[in-house]
Amino acid sequence: MGKIGRTLRHSAVGLPAAAALGVVAAQAWYAGRRPLPEFPDLSPDIEVGAPGRPAVRLALVGDSTVTGPGLDDADHIWVRLVAERLTEWWRVEVRSHAVGGARARDVLRRQVPRVLADPQPDVTVVSVGANDAIRQVPLGRLEDELATIVDRLLTVSSAVVLAGVGDLGTAPRLGYPLRAIASARSRAADRIHARVAARSPRVFKVPVAEYTTHEFRRRRAELFCPDLFHPNREGHALWADAAFPVLVDALARATAEVPVLAAGR
Repeated sequence: MGKIGRTLRHSAVGLPAAAALGVVAAQAWYAGRRPLPEFPDLSPDIEVGAPGRPAVRLALVGDSTVTGPGLDDADHIWVRLVAERLTEWWRVEVRSHAVGGARARDVLRRQVPRVLADPQPDVTVVSVGANDAIRQVPLGRLEDELATIVDRLLTVSSAVVLAGVGDLGTAPRLGYPLRAIASARSRAADRIHARVAARSPRVFKVPVAEYTTHEFRRRRAELFCPDLFHPNREGHALWADAAFPVLVDALARATAEVPVLAAGR
């Protein structure tokens, strides 16, 4: 059984009503055992931009939201799409420590120390919480761990961008009522990102749920990979649109350069 299946089965744990637990457990069992493909992580690492531009370094920590399983090319990962747009003002180096399936505790224990040991990033992007949400990690623990991640990253990074958590209930692999539970849990996780970001002017949050949920619901059949769980190229493009202005703001703070965005970008 692959890690998607194990994750979905865990999402049935912790419900109060026995009848509801049985229905959701059956949904999770089916979602986890469907004969669907599983895909490896890709690397978002890249260096792009003209040599004459000011150089900036982005570090990434998190889960499969930044490793792009199911995409045909790493260039389609939303972070790379954003990096390409940022080359209008900067030469951008992206260095990822993300691992598919990671939860906040994994990021804290394994990925943050790697960022601390690397050359100092201008901005660190944190994209985690989806696996915590779907595996029923207590929300208080997620908030504590995310806050600790941010505090440690701010010791080496001029700014931190929290990617937020999109609506997991839009994934076609999930049936009802598991879909409704995943949506509620992901909304709660996204609110945690917002609360943690509000603690410091050096922390920025991507409005991923506000920007993408409607389209992911409306175009559910068009925006996911064949595993029916991870977004495809078009889905990542939506994430990039949500993240781009936030990364611009964070880099402007980190570098004291204020890019002028063209209308409609």
